[in-house]
Order: sequence, then C-alpha cells, then structure tokens
Amino acid sequence: MSKKSDTGLFGGIRHMAIAKKITLLYGGIFSISLLFISIFMALNISSLQQGNMRRELTRTVDNIQNYLDNGGVLNDETLASLLENKYVEVSIHNLKDGKSYNSYVWEMPAFIMGRPEPLGEPAPPEKREFYEDTFRQQEREMRKKGFQVHMKKESDGGITEYILQNELEQQFMLVSGIYEAGDGLYLIQVFKMMDSARYMFKHFLTTLILVDFVGIFCAFLIGQYISRRMLRPVAAIRSAAERISIEDLSRRIPTEGPEDEMMELTVTFNSMIERLDTAFQRQNQFVSDASHELRTPIAVIQGYANLINRWGKSDPDVLQESIDSILTETEHMSALIRKLLFLAKSDQNRLHAQKEKILLNDVASDIVREMAVLEPNREVVYQEEASVTLWADYDLIKQLLWIHGENAMKYTHDGGRITVRVWKDKKFGYVSIADDGVGIGEEDRTKIFDRFYRVDKSRNKEISGTGLGLAIARWIVECHDGEILLESEQGEGAVFTDKFRLYEGDSH
Repeated sequence: MSKKSDTGLFGGIRHMAIAKKITLLYGGIFSISLLFISIFMALNISSLQQGNMRRELTRTVDNIQNYLDNGGVLNDETLASLLENKYVEVSIHNLKDGKSYNSYVWEMPAFIMGRPEPLGEPAPPEKREFYEDTFRQQEREMRKKGFQVHMKKESDGGITEYILQNELEQQFMLVSGIYEAGDGLYLIQVFKMMDSARYMFKHFLTTLILVDFVGIFCAFLIGQYISRRMLRPVAAIRSAAERISIEDLSRRIPTEGPEDEMMELTVTFNSMIERLDTAFQRQNQFVSDASHELRTPIAVIQGYANLINRWGKSDPDVLQESIDSILTETEHMSALIRKLLFLAKSDQNRLHAQKEKILLNDVASDIVREMAVLEPNREVVYQEEASVTLWADYDLIKQLLWIHGENAMKYTHDGGRITVRVWKDKKFGYVSIADDGVGIGEEDRTKIFDRFYRVDKSRNKEISGTGLGLAIARWIVECHDGEILLESEQGEGAVFTDKFRLYEGDSH
C-alpha cells in the first residue's frame, strides 16, 4: 500500500521540496478560486444579459400600453418615438380593424405574425381562450418557418416571452401580448436579436479565459517568490549547520527580521547549539580533569612499585611504606572510578530514584551517629526542630548528606563543631550541615558544584578528595526537585542547606 502511494500523485507531492509544495499550494488555491469565480461569472453573464434584454422589451410594451391608454394614435412614426433602444423592434396589429404598425431596423422577421383578418364587432366573448388560440397559432407559424422555441414563459397580463433560434443559429427574444385599449384590440410583438449579446458573451468568455491563464501563471510565479522568501531563514539554518562542527560550535545564525515562526526556529537552533557547545566544553573539561586525577595516583603507584623493585625487597620499612601508599592510592582511584560511573549513569538517565515516603529526621540522625563514630575529635550536634516527611529515595538522600558530612569533617579542625539541623515551613523541608572550618571564598561559590573543581586551599595531601562529591549532590537534589543553598565566608565555615518539597500529607 505504501509503495503505491509513494509512486502515485500524492506520493510524488509528499516527496517534493517544501518550496515546491508551498508554490503548488499557493498557486493551486489561487487557480481554483479564480476558476470558480470565472465559471460563476460565465454562467451568470448570460442570464444577466437576458435579464437586461427582457427588461428593455417589457419596458417597451409598457410604454406602448401607456400611450394607448392615454388615447394616443398609432402610426409608424409615433411607434418609433416610443422606442428607447434603436435595436428593439416592434410589430403591432389591431385585431379588430386589421391594421398593422411596424418599426424595424431590417426586414420583418419570419416569426412575426402577419397581418390578421379583422375581427369586426363585437369583440371575442372569452378573451383568455382567444389569447391562447392566438399564441398557439403564432407558435405553429414559428415552427413552420423553421424556428425552434428554446424557452417559453407566460406572465400575468397576457404577456408571453419566447427565445427563438432559426436555421442559421440566430437567436431572438420575443415578448408578445394582446392588449385592449379604447376601441382596439392590439397584438403587440416586441423583439430583439440576441446575436450581439452572444458576440459580447463570446468576447467576454475569451477575455476571461485569457485572464485566467495569465492569473494562474502569475499565481505560480508569486507562489515561487513567496516560498523562497519564506524559506530563506531555513536556508540560512542549513548553511550554518553545514559550517558547524565539533571543533567549532561558536557559530550562530543571525536573529534579524520579523518575530515569526522562522525567528522562533532560529532562536531554538541557536539555543540547541549553545547547549551542545556547553556540553562539549564540559565533556572536554571532564575528560581533562579525569585524566589529571587518574594520572596522579597511577604515577604514585608506579613510583612505589619501582621503589619496591629496587630496594623494598631487602628493606622492610621501604616495603611497608610502599604497600601503604599503593593501597591508599588504589582506594582513592576506586572511589574516583565509582563516582565517575555514578555521574556517567546519571548523564545517560540510567539512574532512577526509587522514591517512597521517608522521614528526613531518620536519615539525618543516622548520619550524625556515623559521623560521631568516625570523628571523635570533633563535636557533632543534631538539632531537630520539626518532623519532616518527604517523597524521596532513602539511599540517595543518605548519600547526599554523607557528601556534605564528609566535606564538613575534612575542613573542620580538631575540636571544631559540626551541626546538623532539620526543620520545615509550610511547603518545604530543610536539612543543613554547618561547620566552622576554612570556609569558601566568594569566587569559588559558583564553581564548587562543577566536576573535579576543588578550592585551591584544599589541594594538598592532608585533605583527600576527588572533586566530584558536590556534583553528585547537585544531581541527587535536582532529581528530587530540590535546591542546595550555600552560606559561607572565607575562614568562617560553611553551611550547606538542602531544600525539598514536603510530602503532600505533611504540608500545612
């Protein structure tokens, strides 16, 4: 089925270029509209011409009847003065005395009833039957003389309208009626040749067809111009996309022009390139930092391995020192690799939070107990101001608090104080971990959540770390629709506060 549609008319249209589709659509709609208008005009122009001719003939009959009603005397001269249009021709017969009055441009047409025999006195007793007999006689004479009656229409007042055609395909409109005025009974025949109207109609139709062809041709030309102008931004996007490569994502498409859909497409494309540029820069920085972080422990392990190979076999102290250093660096590399894998899975959306209803107080109290065991030389204080219920992953929240806790323990001196506090407001629950350590400078606060970033003062052997903890913390908070707040001054400690939306049943 699809193969047939692909090879048919609609299949060919579907595979056309957008510019050709727009041209075809615009030109097609305009052409169909123009053809419908032309057909409507062609069908109505003939009826309009017939209506105008019918009004002329009827008005002539009315003029003659008014003249007779006012006592006017008929003759050929007075009859000619009653005609408003010189192409309208008249033949009047007085049926009582047999007299005829004519006004012709050419010779009398064969369909005009000839001079009748006078009826004399009195007038026919039944006018309707007399009128009908007269018109039937007139129609018989028309057909005998080779005229075809294309249309016959009877109206009030004894008036009958005909459209006739002879053997030469000449057409006439005849309005015939019998009218009684004074002492006379008059057969009035008013007619006009329709050939001039037909000639005008043919000329109009020829002109209309010519205008249609020119209009359709112009419509497709205009459609092609409009489609090219409309798709000019698309061509610019395509050209820019062809110039953009991984090595150079700095190019952007100019956003000049009207604020239409093409402008929105351009802005969206630039935004996409901006995100790609940022992602590639972060990836390059990530690879560079990971290589740097891994190169150091590998160099240390390699150095101690060479030391063991040279002197450690016979010197127990050198051997033990080398083994301890190798184990330390191996543990550091293992932690680094675990965190790298965690972040890699999060970037690929392969990590999913297993959310459930949890009590934030339980997670915080567990962290406080474990920190107190690990750091007996530092005071760990737990402040619980409210019971906070969250819809969250217990393990991820615990990992988040451990990251903050490890940082607090690293940068707090012996005898220092670490405070864990839990509270809430009407909509949100909070947990904060505060220390009185070295603090974070203003220039570092916006960078500490970047991967592998570590404050310069912490880059020493006494304080270990990978620089990935806060990047993982940010991901955990974001996947819970939360926020990390930081308050710190250089040399005055730091306070990391995690903000979460309360579980629906816990908000008030």
